Amino acid sequence: MDLKGRVIIVTGAASGIGEATAMRLASEGAHLVINDINGQDLRMTGEMLKGSGHLQLEGDVSQESTAKALAQAAEETFGRIDGLVNNAGIHYIHDINEITSDDFDRVVGINLRSMFLCAKHVIPAMLRQRQGSIVNLASISSYVGQEMEGKSTVLYNITKAGALQMARSLATRYAADGIRVNAVSPGATHTNQIIHENPNRGAELEAQIWMGAASATPLGRVAVPSEIAACIAFLLSDEASFVTGTALIADGGYLAR
Repeated sequence: MDLKGRVIIVTGAASGIGEATAMRLASEGAHLVINDINGQDLRMTGEMLKGSGHLQLEGDVSQESTAKALAQAAEETFGRIDGLVNNAGIHYIHDINEITSDDFDRVVGINLRSMFLCAKHVIPAMLRQRQGSIVNLASISSYVGQEMEGKSTVLYNITKAGALQMARSLATRYAADGIRVNAVSPGATHTNQIIHENPNRGAELEAQIWMGAASATPLGRVAVPSEIAACIAFLLSDEASFVTGTALIADGGYLAR
């Protein structure tokens, strides 16, 4: 999966799957423009990347000014944009009667609007090049109803279903222009997302959540971020040159049941 010289934007790169993806793509020789709203952790990711010439841009990609700035920075610095990884996102657990309109707008903004805005601003460069690859982070939550701790993940699920449908819709629209668009649908992956969603859970309850996720997975464990990063790297590479409009499901067999 040689990505030497490719220019790739990665959102949500300060931790978890985004950080692992940035590390993997840099090791494959890509030039990266990495983004996160958490500037301190973003800088730490930047310091760990192999190679040189990477850019860091702190900001909220649910805001159009940030998405536009990412695309502009990539083009102005490297002269092109070869890839986009729409990874920024948050988890959310509440029943529908508990969700406020502000919460709805916030979660949809971070998880889905950000993907729309970033794609909107990178596609013009890809059209000029007649080449590009976009990967949206979907989820097993794109396909099924889910609950955690007696509450629904309905709002999170809606955004992840949207991420998958956006990939399909863009894939068919721009296939003739040389742009491939796909999604990766991870199963339970050991990141800090659950802690960020509710910092008051405590270590014991968090451990129970991961144990439950592992027992629900046929492989008997949850994924680590580097395993999902490998899927993303594949879809960005020429090894996936005939793959577009689909989702690579990396869930340890969860959806096969």
